[in-house]
Amino acid sequence: MNLDYLATYMELVKLGSFSEVAKRLSISQPAVSFQIRKLERDLGVRLLDRGQKAITMTDAGKRLLRFAEVVTTEEARLRSDLDRLRSEVSGNLAIIASTIPGEVILPPILGEFKALHPAVGVRVDISDSLAAIEGVRGGNYELGFCGVAPQGRDMEYFKVAEDEIVLIVFPEHPLAGRDRVVLPELEGEMLILREERSGTQKNLEALLGKAGVDIRKWSPSLVLGTSQAVVAAVEARIGIAFVSNLAIRKSLALGLVKEIPINGLRLVRSFYCVYRKERAVSRLVTEFIAFVQARASQG
Repeated sequence: MNLDYLATYMELVKLGSFSEVAKRLSISQPAVSFQIRKLERDLGVRLLDRGQKAITMTDAGKRLLRFAEVVTTEEARLRSDLDRLRSEVSGNLAIIASTIPGEVILPPILGEFKALHPAVGVRVDISDSLAAIEGVRGGNYELGFCGVAPQGRDMEYFKVAEDEIVLIVFPEHPLAGRDRVVLPELEGEMLILREERSGTQKNLEALLGKAGVDIRKWSPSLVLGTSQAVVAAVEARIGIAFVSNLAIRKSLALGLVKEIPINGLRLVRSFYCVYRKERAVSRLVTEFIAFVQARASQG
């Protein structure tokens, strides 16, 4: 059944004149007559009695009018629902992140995004930076957040935040009372490091390498799997460490660790959002990328 013909029928019942309906709908009067006859043929009943002075509905016509009113209301509701669906961002977002983005940078971003789009579901798996890149490259995740820029033309990325890798010691350490230190003073210290695949470790080695220092030759050392584990080891007075300043805010505030500047050296690195270049992305991913970019541009 043609919904446009139903609308024409409703207008005819309302106005009581074929010519008036033709004017209202901007169609010809024969077109109005054709649509009504087509409805009658399709339904196998006469809908209207056409008198010289008035048009009256038959019993079948009255039933069709009630049906048409219900259909029109439901069609309007459906269109409204579909419009809302088109404008609403929904779906599930799979993200993989290295520890600092996953534990520090992403939570407030996701909180704000979820407040704007409550129908969105998000899963964040935390690993190291290389695993984040590999997870996105392999198609297991739509987005990755990590401390290493991906290599290869198949990946896109943009900077999300900047961070500084800093030296921390426990409060009773002999260096804790110093305003600053020089790198050679750290040789022979128990140095607590991240694993090789960590973005923090890769950036630390690269930045110190530019200063002529190969940290891998220092010993003794302890290697741990997360930034929080490294900070906890320093708090436990096991040794000293280079960590993200984003990872030590609470420990600094509580006086559990002490940050010591290194003379003439700042270890600054970036965090990135990464995604596959050629992968068709959903509206949800597009909206989230735009949201993160806008937030990053605000500092």
